[in-house]
Amino acid sequence: MRTISLRLPRKILEEIDALVEKGVYASRTEALREGARLLLRMQTGSLKGSPVEVSKDEIWREFEEEKASK
Repeated sequence: MRTISLRLPRKILEEIDALVEKGVYASRTEALREGARLLLRMQTGSLKGSPVEVSKDEIWREFEEEKASK
């Protein structure tokens, strides 16, 4: 495996840390790896349905809406 450097907004990092604290992921690294896997499967069409063009703003808005509904 290769190591990369990644800058994330504080809010996203806090959400990742919360998932780690809940035991959903063992570490930040595992959470980010899973996110990368899901992104690649979605974009390459290996998930059901076809790849969808979505803006970062739309993804963030949906993330905030989902979080608020919980």
